[in-house]
Amino acid sequence: MSMSHDSRIHIKSWLRIKHLVLLVTLDESRSLHATARHMNMSQPAASKMLKDIETFFGMALFLRQPRQMALTSGGRLLVRYARSILNDTDRLIDDLISLREGGHGKLVIGSVPGAAPVLLPQAIIQLKHERPQLAVSVHENSSDRLLADLEYKRLDVVLGRFTEPAQHHLFDFLPLQAEPVSIVVRAGHPLCQHTPTLAEVVRWPWVMHPTSSPMRGLFEVALAEAEVRSPRNVIETTSTQTTLQLVSASDAIALLPTSVLRTTLSAGRFAALPLTIGEPLGYYGVMTRKGEERAEVVDAFIALLMTRSEI
Repeated sequence: MSMSHDSRIHIKSWLRIKHLVLLVTLDESRSLHATARHMNMSQPAASKMLKDIETFFGMALFLRQPRQMALTSGGRLLVRYARSILNDTDRLIDDLISLREGGHGKLVIGSVPGAAPVLLPQAIIQLKHERPQLAVSVHENSSDRLLADLEYKRLDVVLGRFTEPAQHHLFDFLPLQAEPVSIVVRAGHPLCQHTPTLAEVVRWPWVMHPTSSPMRGLFEVALAEAEVRSPRNVIETTSTQTTLQLVSASDAIALLPTSVLRTTLSAGRFAALPLTIGEPLGYYGVMTRKGEERAEVVDAFIALLMTRSEI
């Protein structure tokens, strides 16, 4: 049964920002004591506020357990929206401060490593040329983590790819480029002296994305198809810079987008081993929240990306 118009108005008039802060803080700490301290209020006051919220919505949002509090399904839904609203509020404050100080807003971009070395810088340089006072922030990560931040409005736009079917209902996608990957070692690595096999390279130390990332999934599938076990000596990171530093300073091996090497191979610091790991990751693209009106600066940025895409 759909909610009545009067009920919607009632929720909007009763619910306060402090209620949302309590829910998100409690989700992160799972402790009323820690939540109360964070919000500078007494624990009984925090407990009463939570009880008032649960009474208002007519359902338990947290289960009181001996050592910590656990979210119910209703609580999980409400916390998800509370986090999105609070991130939106933070962004509103940032934009108002920027406007008051004579700026022209802010654009927060998330990008997978493959887009960062070439396509993304060109678009940002052009955008800054057209809007010198626009504040631009770039966050590099794997697609799964970027899309979580996009959903909760920590990012305005993402250069990435879908990692699970349900995301098609949350985000719009415009394809940009395919993303081939390479197995990367430092220059002079012992494996550069011959053409190694997959069975040989997995015995060396590795620096890789977490198992939830598409790039790691591609690697694990290739190993399974070749009936080769996964590497056991692994450092996990989503940072391209950290990966390159670890590979440069050791005998570790990394799986990286081939585009990342365009600026490093020329300096002679790294080499790509002559091994093929599966198919390219597929097209990454521009991703935005579905059903939400985009800011004009986001549309301008997307237009610049599309004109520079090689599709």
